[in-house]
Amino acid sequence: MIQDEFRGARLRVYGTNREAPEDGRVFIWTKTGWFERLEGSAGNVAFTPIAESEDELKDLIAVEDPEFDFIELGGEFKRMVSEEFSEDSSLLEDSTAELTEEPIDEDDDQLYHQHDL
Repeated sequence: MIQDEFRGARLRVYGTNREAPEDGRVFIWTKTGWFERLEGSAGNVAFTPIAESEDELKDLIAVEDPEFDFIELGGEFKRMVSEEFSEDSSLLEDSTAELTEEPIDEDDDQLYHQHDL
């Protein structure tokens, strides 16, 4: 079963193309803000923070397309995007945990600062 939540809040998936969501821009709302789904040419997917509020997001979209439709998406597409977001978020959290767990070597830190001289 897909975890349709992020940090305790239900994910909401919105897009700008009702008929073919994959052809429009796709956004995820979480308690931490809005993320945009970006798909690379090889089909890889990533999510990037884009706005903190719905009004801010709509203002950003309107710059490129003043007559955009901002619609909540559901069904299979929402499920797929939610799963992608959960996978992407867990990878981000795992890499952040690894960075914070690694102790700082004082010798390396001193060598780094020597280059500043």
